[in-house]
Amino acid sequence: MESPASFNAELIHDEKVKLLRAVESPEISDVPKMSVRGQYGAGRVDAEPVVGYLEEDGVVDSSQTETYVAMKLLIDNWRWAGTPFYIRTGKRLPLRLTEIVVRFKPVPHLPLTASGAKGVVPNEIVFRVQPNEGASLRLVAKVPGFSKVVRPVRMDFQYGTSFVWESPEAYETLMHDALLDDKTRFTSTQEVEQTWRVVDPLLSAWRDGLDELVVYEAGSDGPSAADDLLARDGREWRKL
Repeated sequence: MESPASFNAELIHDEKVKLLRAVESPEISDVPKMSVRGQYGAGRVDAEPVVGYLEEDGVVDSSQTETYVAMKLLIDNWRWAGTPFYIRTGKRLPLRLTEIVVRFKPVPHLPLTASGAKGVVPNEIVFRVQPNEGASLRLVAKVPGFSKVVRPVRMDFQYGTSFVWESPEAYETLMHDALLDDKTRFTSTQEVEQTWRVVDPLLSAWRDGLDELVVYEAGSDGPSAADDLLARDGREWRKL
């Protein structure tokens, strides 16, 4: 979203709605090209064996409920045109976390690469939402010595180590805002409508069987089809 004129709930919601309106709504026929949905099978989590989703209590054998979704979205505005946004969420993955990764584009010309340097990768910023809230910056640094070898190094910031008091839990924050009649963190009706405008074609395609429900092993990073989704763009997911 663009910066609002002031830190006001109504203005913040307006900017969010502007952004959501710019998210391209896919045609139903294009859904298989820009999304992957999966369902976990048996596997191991934290070295412990776990059953697949269809073996869970209360789940019918023929369930087509997805437990994993990955998708590619595009935003049609002047700031984000041509920038792909990749989203994935799932159950029974190796870690339980929420993070936003911004990976910078490679520069058009890098003298180090031309001179035979090894280990050059794009820089990235990671915003950790939960747990261990904070941020990290990955930079490429030259390894000391006479060789032209570089490797990624990480600069970390964590709220838990930088401040002596803990951040309130998410629901504590929302309850506090509700008591103050502060709607900033709550979702407006227009935001919900615009979100459904984007999501509804995916649900329709899945309901009509246009996108196959693939099985992935519990404890893995997800189905291999999600890797293929990024590989088509010459990219790969961040390792969990």
